[in-house]
Amino acid sequence: MNNMIKSYPSTLPYPFARAVQANGFLFLSGQVSMNAQGEPLPGTIEQQTQQVMENIIATLEACGSSLDKVLKVNVWLSDMAHFAAFNQCYRPYFAPDFPARTTLVSRLAFDLDIEIEVQALA
Repeated sequence: MNNMIKSYPSTLPYPFARAVQANGFLFLSGQVSMNAQGEPLPGTIEQQTQQVMENIIATLEACGSSLDKVLKVNVWLSDMAHFAAFNQCYRPYFAPDFPARTTLVSRLAFDLDIEIEVQALA
């Protein structure tokens, strides 16, 4: 990568960057519910959402950013039946100034129920 692009390597045993910074923006890789060793952490949608959000906060802080600088969030749920419970858990992390967001349904890695990807100001 050139010197205008900074990559933050992942400590997980998978081939992706934890985040990439370019032109004042920070692009985080999608996060699923995992511990620091890369082991999936299944549970309720609320438990998984909380774990994913805590992982996102840790990544943002490690890259010099924070939740209040998040501009766009992409969410993948395994089933739209999780939508209401997810929103209830997600809301306190951003209220009252919510970033733009897209929510989709997809089968997810490790058969988990949620994946979240964020784009923020660096």
